[in-house]
Amino acid sequence: MRPTTNKTLLVLAALLLASTSLGGCAQQPTAKIEKPEFMFWPPAPETPRIQFLTSISSSSDITRKSTSMEDFLYGQAATTDLPFERPYGIRMYDGKLFVCDATAANVSILDFRKKEVRILGQTGQVHMAKPIDIAVTPDGVKYVADTGHGAILVYDSEDKYAGKVAVKDMRPVSVAIHNDQLYVSDLGASRVRVFDRFNGKEIRTIGAPGGGKGELGGAMGLTIDTAGNVYVNDVLGCKVQKFGPDGKFIFAIGGMGDHPGQFVRPKLMSVDAEGILYVVDFAFQNVQMFDDQGRMLMFFGGEGNFPGAMNAPTGVCVSDKDLDLFAQYIHPAFQARRLVIVTNNTGAKKINIYALGELKPGKTVADIAGARIQGLFGFATDADKANDAQFDIDTATTQPSATQPAATQAAPASSEATTP
Repeated sequence: MRPTTNKTLLVLAALLLASTSLGGCAQQPTAKIEKPEFMFWPPAPETPRIQFLTSISSSSDITRKSTSMEDFLYGQAATTDLPFERPYGIRMYDGKLFVCDATAANVSILDFRKKEVRILGQTGQVHMAKPIDIAVTPDGVKYVADTGHGAILVYDSEDKYAGKVAVKDMRPVSVAIHNDQLYVSDLGASRVRVFDRFNGKEIRTIGAPGGGKGELGGAMGLTIDTAGNVYVNDVLGCKVQKFGPDGKFIFAIGGMGDHPGQFVRPKLMSVDAEGILYVVDFAFQNVQMFDDQGRMLMFFGGEGNFPGAMNAPTGVCVSDKDLDLFAQYIHPAFQARRLVIVTNNTGAKKINIYALGELKPGKTVADIAGARIQGLFGFATDADKANDAQFDIDTATTQPSATQPAATQAAPASSEATTP
């Protein structure tokens, strides 16, 4: 029989100590399996179209957490927890979620497949100051609207700083890409600026300061549909305006009010492949959805303690890909078709993930009984207003007008552009 070595004794002692500290497998209490929480919109008895899936509070919700046994035997350090402070704009690309954090002055890259979190904007030539929104091109180039720098910061497909796009006194708060053009919502100038995304030259502007049709009392959220139509919300007029690819005004949605189809503090927006527009309202604490004619479809979210409630929401994005990453949260009776992701400026749950879809064939609303929001959240609370809202949804929308004058101008010859 071989003598017991000191090394063997140390290993045995370590295993014995670990077993004692964990209480041993036989002594462990039976794990409590929590019943999944589901929540759907619109309220019953309507057919469900939006399901809340899950929330993210910090990077530890994404990264793999090492166990105490692993730490003990292998000396692995626990993953550093990165909290989100004030997330704004957000984009999903290639299994990664890009989150602009205005207070932390960075963009977090949440890689769901690798279970990693990286930081963009705190190293290199230029550090971010106040990133508000981000756009990612199909080839992986990132454009970050940074109001602190008064510029669009550009990062290549390898996340390396590549340059910036700017004009004098620009206050960028939202950004979008369509083909080879970069669209920037300039809050200070109350207009949308359009640049060549490759050389940074300003091409034209859309909208102008004012309160009329095609005019903006402060340009805020910005998004572009597949046809090149531009949606921009007027933060002071509390409405969303739609412009054609040529910059001509088409119609406006909403206006200040507390009924569905109206706004109080509209923030960022997104539009999906079917032309459905998603508008975040910071005051209502929800997201309203409209079709490509400006007609309200439904809303979801709201203030409260229920699953999927929002807390000062600011940003939204949609994605037809990466649904497999969240398959475990989808109700077995629900067929999810795309992700809808919303950032919350305050509260513990900083990122809410939802899915747009419908009931699977053969399923009925009875299959999701008990998982429905009841009533109007964030809108008029008395019964009369609530009843009026149901009849006034269509009238809250300004209908399209083909006779409106163009609201687009050529870029001034004196524009100064810093190219990537």
